[in-house]
Amino acid sequence: MLKFLLVLVALTVAGCATSSGVREFQTYAKIFDEVVEASDTVLNEMAAQERKQRIRALDGKSISDRLERADISVFAPSADPPFVASLRFAVQSVATMNGVLLAYAEGQTLEVMKEDVKQLQAAGIGFETLQTSDLVSPELVTRISQLEEGLDVLIGIGSREAFRKELASSSDKINNLLDVVLSHSTIAFRTLTSSEFREYQTAQFTNAARAAELRQKIATKREMLAEWLHLIELSQQALNKAIAASVEKPGLEYRLVNTAVLLGDMKARADRIKRLAAQN
Repeated sequence: MLKFLLVLVALTVAGCATSSGVREFQTYAKIFDEVVEASDTVLNEMAAQERKQRIRALDGKSISDRLERADISVFAPSADPPFVASLRFAVQSVATMNGVLLAYAEGQTLEVMKEDVKQLQAAGIGFETLQTSDLVSPELVTRISQLEEGLDVLIGIGSREAFRKELASSSDKINNLLDVVLSHSTIAFRTLTSSEFREYQTAQFTNAARAAELRQKIATKREMLAEWLHLIELSQQALNKAIAASVEKPGLEYRLVNTAVLLGDMKARADRIKRLAAQN
């Protein structure tokens, strides 16, 4: 009996060693799924505003007789204009990287994932060469390219044993890209609220009631955007906890409690973003 218990303990310890950080990474991946879902709400609204802003700049007070190739996405309602396209590409890139790392963590075969990645790359989702502009920074383009390079490495050497080793280097690329997205918070805010601020510039002197209404709309949009950006920050914290857990091996009870709390909080925040968007 004693021998059986010793063997059981040994197997449990060995199992923890090979799965260290896996549960935490699964939690992070689920949290980022909420970021992805909330992104559509925020970015779709931001795309409409960016389109209006850019068309005004291109047309001036009349209508332009030119349609440059670089401006096609601005005038195509089904496409994302450049700044929103870069943000959506960044989020999709991270989600794809998470999928590959999750396959590592769970010991899944990467064959299906490799095909998915090839299809994403062929479709240009998240990995096409972005054009820098007044809103799309060169650093954001660079970080997305680095993530693509890291993904190419990952899908070539997939195995569960490599998970913790690859997690550290891959997480740096993910964090760097998300940091750049977060650094564009003011540009994102101004893009999202450009129509309201444009009208507010006149209304504050001519129509006090309308000016108050516009201030409230701007405040609501700011809150929605801030919630989304905060979701991204929280996903970074969860990713960093996964890295720490791959070394520190926290107790199972602690991991389960924190997982439940984090996922519940993320879901509530994502739902709030949808409610705020519905107010506009």
